[in-house]
Amino acid sequence: MIFPLDETVERIAFSARMDLSKHLAPDPTDLIDWLNGEGLLELDWDFPHDGDLVAAGLDSNAVAQLVVAVEDEYGVELTSADLTSENLATPISLAALIGSKLS
Repeated sequence: MIFPLDETVERIAFSARMDLSKHLAPDPTDLIDWLNGEGLLELDWDFPHDGDLVAAGLDSNAVAQLVVAVEDEYGVELTSADLTSENLATPISLAALIGSKLS
């Protein structure tokens, strides 16, 4: 049995985690999960941290969606100078890019 207060506490705790996550750089595993959750890419659960995002389907349309999604999720702006093949190559490099914008 869940009491209304329990649900409120759970919502507050979830909200606090979400607000905190916007200030922390994602690790590659979290980034893979987030890319899947946003529908930007369909990556297997065991997609390697150094896996090729372009080969996995990161095309120009997905990059445009990624720019908006990163701003919404992490509160950082990706400029055209940030959108290099090196920065978008792997979950590791993309997570590092987002982290550099957060600091």
